[in-house]
Amino acid sequence: MGQGIVHRTVKVPPAGSQVFISPAAGVHGQGSFWGLLVSSTDGLVDDHAYLRVCRIEDVDGDATVRTFYCQLSGLLVKDAE
Repeated sequence: MGQGIVHRTVKVPPAGSQVFISPAAGVHGQGSFWGLLVSSTDGLVDDHAYLRVCRIEDVDGDATVRTFYCQLSGLLVKDAE
């Protein structure tokens, strides 16, 4: 994955974006990591979404896609190029 501008978001990022999964985004017990956004669904409340993500380091191998319920205002995003 190449370089990109990292920013916070208030809307669901497009598929193909890199997202930083962390406790700041409301995801606890998973550590912090950059993941590739596969797909997303709006959350039940404003400023939240369900994100289907695979770890960046697993993209070229046997990637496992996991779903996380994230708070968008705490999510860092690196846009798709």
